[in-house]
Amino acid sequence: MPRIAIFKQGPGTQHGGVLLVMLVILVIGAAALLVSALNSSSLKIARDKATADALAQAKDALIAYAASDANRPGELPCPDFNNDGPVTLTEDYSGSNCLGLIGWLPWKTLGLPDLRDGNGDRLWYAVANPFHANGTAILNSDTPSAYPAQMLTVLDSATGATLESGVIAIVFSPGAPLNGQTRSPGDNNATNAIPNYLEADNANLNTTFQTANNNQVPAPTTIVNDRLLTIRSINLFPPVERRIAREVKACLDNYAAMPVSTNGNAAGLRYPWAAPVGDSTSSPGINGNYTGVYGKYFGRIPAQPNIDTSSNPASTLMTALNTLQAAESAFNTSGSSANETALNNAANAVLNLKNSVSNVSSTTINQAGAYGIYFADGYTSYSTATSYLTSATNALKNSDDLDLSMSISWPATCTILNNPSSYFWTAWKNMVFYQVAKYYQPGSSASFGVPLTINGSGTYRATALIARAAINSAQFSARSSPGTNPPTPYLEGINPHSGSTPTNTFVTYGTSDPNYSTVNDLVLCLDGKGTNPGSVCP
Repeated sequence: MPRIAIFKQGPGTQHGGVLLVMLVILVIGAAALLVSALNSSSLKIARDKATADALAQAKDALIAYAASDANRPGELPCPDFNNDGPVTLTEDYSGSNCLGLIGWLPWKTLGLPDLRDGNGDRLWYAVANPFHANGTAILNSDTPSAYPAQMLTVLDSATGATLESGVIAIVFSPGAPLNGQTRSPGDNNATNAIPNYLEADNANLNTTFQTANNNQVPAPTTIVNDRLLTIRSINLFPPVERRIAREVKACLDNYAAMPVSTNGNAAGLRYPWAAPVGDSTSSPGINGNYTGVYGKYFGRIPAQPNIDTSSNPASTLMTALNTLQAAESAFNTSGSSANETALNNAANAVLNLKNSVSNVSSTTINQAGAYGIYFADGYTSYSTATSYLTSATNALKNSDDLDLSMSISWPATCTILNNPSSYFWTAWKNMVFYQVAKYYQPGSSASFGVPLTINGSGTYRATALIARAAINSAQFSARSSPGTNPPTPYLEGINPHSGSTPTNTFVTYGTSDPNYSTVNDLVLCLDGKGTNPGSVCP
């Protein structure tokens, strides 16, 4: 019979099966660990993104708050000291002081949702003392340089190296609780709660702070895990400066669009003379009065438009003509010897000024004076004398030297210039410059002439310039005497112009342009669209 082979499973075969099972278990375990690690990594990424998004949203809201503040552009709200969302009198600030300069982000005051970081905690916030709301510091582009010791500093928590200085405000994500930190939804006092949210320098209530991640790159340390985002001058002031420039633009454009009454021009399209940049005793704009001066095409914004001073011969002549008119009227009412003497004196004063204004015919002025004397001597009638006087007055009004048809007040909507003691005027008057193009000056008939250009293009009627933060310490120091300095310490490149014979070209650059480091002036055109302050050119 054929043999049947029988095989028996030995111990070695059993061991192989066990190894196979163990391998399967290891593979499953490794896969589980990998899935767990991936889930953990995805969760961390999601948390980090939520934190980054919340910080960015808070930063944008704070900058928008500063740019839109109605009374003190550039200020930031006090921190929320009791963790309820809004900034409230007695609870978060008292008088002109915050209860603390570090606290929770006032999300309700900023018009934000209840922002939380990736760990579910509300954001924290610190503000430099000069910038808090209701403060007394004058806020403009140079404020960080004026208060260097009160600005905030950020250090690398690992190395202690300074990452940022001159910081205006910081928003924080406190991160997950570290050893010993306990947090409660009922936390309602920033001073007591801060050690349970922020660590190291961040919890010391001073002006030095630490970032856990070396400017948002490496992972947090076990000592400091606070993540932060800073607001510096380069972030805060460009929108504030643009807001100021737009308001100035609207004031000037709306003023130029006001109707005039003497020459039939329905829309005047005339801009005022500028105030002198300097403030010397030989200048009509002395002692910081910012008085517009005849013939000043470039300078600072005048405190009042169309104010002619003694430097303008047309103003002197107009005063003489008005005096003659009053004398003729008085003599016509009563032919007393006193009135006769006054009339002769007034007429002679006009005759002495007949050649003083080049754009007005000397014959016209001479006739006004001569017929005043004829009237006093009885050789002509009152109506004839006054007709010659009216002709001379109208000729002067319609000359390029004086424009009495223009308003001596800014439009009612121009709140920033109508009140010389307003915050705008106090904080920004030395930082704002202005130039009008010829033929858009007082007295012009508004035929264009040579226009102004910005960055090599445009045909603009005037320009408004905002001097931004001083580029270096030397320029900042030179701004300490704004009344005696020329525009050079404020404006750069080709932008500093002469008051009487200005050039017509300007340049301006965005903050990301390499040229911004040497020329940072903001230049806006005046295009007659001031009724729409959102109209910006170029």
